[in-house]
Amino acid sequence: MEIIPKLYRKHYIDKQDERRLLFKMLADMFKIEKGLYPGSFVHITPSFYIQNMTYIDTDKRCYNFFNNENIINYVNQEKDYDKNPTINYLNIDFTKITGLEVNNYDILISLYSGFISKYCKQYLKKNGILLSNNSHGDAPLAFLDNSFRLIAVITRNGNKFFISMDDLKKYFITKNGIPIDKIKIEENLKGPGYIKTAYAYIFKKIK
Repeated sequence: MEIIPKLYRKHYIDKQDERRLLFKMLADMFKIEKGLYPGSFVHITPSFYIQNMTYIDTDKRCYNFFNNENIINYVNQEKDYDKNPTINYLNIDFTKITGLEVNNYDILISLYSGFISKYCKQYLKKNGILLSNNSHGDAPLAFLDNSFRLIAVITRNGNKFFISMDDLKKYFITKNGIPIDKIKIEENLKGPGYIKTAYAYIFKKIK
């Protein structure tokens, strides 16, 4: 019997978009033990490298996916740490979370799912990291938020990822020279065009 969950295979393995190296690099570099992933869908790759993960998504398919014991079996097979994995799943709107402990996670993941930095930053520990991209405008929103400081960028070449802390001042400079407009980002769910972009950005929560 195949242990790989079908939805995970379809959306990540078959599309060569697991991003394993990315999460391994982040877990190793920042000593991440506990993560929060709002808007995750069934992207359980972080659990291969981060022992304690909480996933949040309202997609109807996620409930059955995360409540299948095959998920733990698969993660146990693929994990890169000694402890047993802890996987929590919340079927809620991440803009209306209740009951989660604040200042509790080492990493907050915001990829392709909206303004997670705005609604979920209180759950991230001080000095924890936010992983965000330009989709839906969350990375520029975090860039404008004085709770965060940009500390690195991630570039991608196929399944290879590279983390750089150099020349960070070159990012988030708009092509038209007009400062980033927070109100427009929130209205349009996207940021402006930039002179230089990255696959994703790493912010540190500084307060």
